[in-house]
Amino acid sequence: MKIKAILAFVLIVALSSCKTQSKTITDVAVASSDEISDITKKAPYNPKPGMEKLKSESKNEDIHFLVFGDSKGSDKLPSVLKIADALNPQFCITTADLVNKGGGDIGVKLYQELDKTAGWFFRKYPTWPTLGNHEVGGPKTNTRKKNYDSGVANFGDFFGLKDPFYSFTYKNAKFIALDWIKVSKSPERLAWLEKELKEAAGKHIFVFKHRPYYTVGHKSYKDVKGESTVATKLFSKYNVTAVFSGHDHIYYRTKREGVIYMVSAGAGAQIYDLKREKDAIEGDAYYGRTIDMDSNEFKFHAVSGEETKLDKPMFYVVSVKVEGDKISFEMIDANGKSWDKFTF
Repeated sequence: MKIKAILAFVLIVALSSCKTQSKTITDVAVASSDEISDITKKAPYNPKPGMEKLKSESKNEDIHFLVFGDSKGSDKLPSVLKIADALNPQFCITTADLVNKGGGDIGVKLYQELDKTAGWFFRKYPTWPTLGNHEVGGPKTNTRKKNYDSGVANFGDFFGLKDPFYSFTYKNAKFIALDWIKVSKSPERLAWLEKELKEAAGKHIFVFKHRPYYTVGHKSYKDVKGESTVATKLFSKYNVTAVFSGHDHIYYRTKREGVIYMVSAGAGAQIYDLKREKDAIEGDAYYGRTIDMDSNEFKFHAVSGEETKLDKPMFYVVSVKVEGDKISFEMIDANGKSWDKFTF
């Protein structure tokens, strides 16, 4: 009898723990608008109030948003934000690594610099962030866990988000943000993702995160497998429209198993080489450094196969427009030139 009582107690504790963890992840948690950031000493760059205002003012179902990431404190970011501003989006989503190190005291300092550089843009356009490896990096004297925990805390303080793992709906589209941890590593997160995808039936679905699933860039196969995973299978199963990522500092657009995958990692950090160019398939478009990290030769490879050589790097944003069932993607550099345009 005593053994049965003990087993029952253990089961209750386990179930209680699961519920607590589930609440942490599924809460689309955004800090209240009256909070003050410890880092900037003013209201966090919370995107939710701006989105609520958009919803109340918008008179049609059209959607226009931008995707960019991987600036890491670069002095090129202002020029990227300038063209982004000229495109006049409704809102933006990021593919992370907006700071070079987000953990510890150095993270506080770098977020303060980001505030000075990009704060005006985040106030003007609701900007939904994601968590990358650099957001959870920090001083080498700290443990990895300490940097991760302080990185998540600094990220939350700056953007007013209680959890970097969230979703939101706007008009006829659902947006799902995944953080740096691979969703396949957590059965709970995987279950949450499938629940979110299932509930989005009938809407356009956009997923945004830092680490890509496919690349032709510099990242190793250990980091980016470049093959179907448990997550990509879910994306195909639930008819996800597009998955946006960063991490590999190139541009890449490919379509795999019915889903568009785009790497938008050109917001200012050093452009990487096309080390895995052989992984491209027919119909892909991409841009990056041609030979190695020490070269100053870059190229853009169009869907047609035509290649344009460049003697200096370009930085860019991806513009996405949704007009009913028609969705247009466009890569636009900091000078306003369109390099890749695709209508889905």
